[in-house]
Amino acid sequence: MNFVLIKIKDSLIDLADESTVFSIAYNALKQIDFDDLKSYQSVKDILSGCYKYLIEQESKGQLTLNKRVLLNNIDRLDDLLVEGKM
Repeated sequence: MNFVLIKIKDSLIDLADESTVFSIAYNALKQIDFDDLKSYQSVKDILSGCYKYLIEQESKGQLTLNKRVLLNNIDRLDDLLVEGKM
């Protein structure tokens, strides 16, 4: 399931210049070795600010395609965690 994390990280790279919330999350994620990750809760904590920002943008009808992709991947990560697949 690391492919979802890699997709999220790639999206954050693309969006880092648009908002500090994305650059902060990207800088935190690039410090993590996904192959040696013990707890996905830390990743969820890192992404919580992004998720809140994206939900606000969605409610205003201001999500770009890149932001929509990031939101969908964060949701997918959460689904995988709930399903116990990560």
